[in-house]
Amino acid sequence: MTTPSTEATAATTRPDDASAPVPASAPATVEDAEAAWLAAQTLPDPEPAIRALLHPDCVIVHSAVGHIHGADDWLVYAGRLGRTSQVDTFDVTVQRFAATVVVSCLQEMRVAFVPELTPFVIQAAVTRVWVQSSSGGWQLAHLQMARRLPPG
Repeated sequence: MTTPSTEATAATTRPDDASAPVPASAPATVEDAEAAWLAAQTLPDPEPAIRALLHPDCVIVHSAVGHIHGADDWLVYAGRLGRTSQVDTFDVTVQRFAATVVVSCLQEMRVAFVPELTPFVIQAAVTRVWVQSSSGGWQLAHLQMARRLPPG
């Protein structure tokens, strides 16, 4: 089943609403997992919250040059980028396949590569693949991000 978003902005996280702790156990629903993932991105120290959501064998494919990282390498890479102050998602599509759920969306992030400057806006087409763990919760097994370029 595919469920397209009916709203222009399906999810928005900012520091004021991203301070809720991410549960130590895997989220019970994919919707909870998605909300926790987006909120974790804007925490002052996002690594523990993000790590709690990752499947041990998670693979992340990202950047303009096509990096392929395991969870640990990606967390090191992401930690060097700068603070993300906001994440918005648009045109969210959810496909459910038994114990696997694929979430695709357009995503806009504001990242402060240089702390004293205005955050840089990064737009990407994103796919997150969530798998149901043996405990019944959801973990991120695959993340693909492709930067969007202007049309033309």
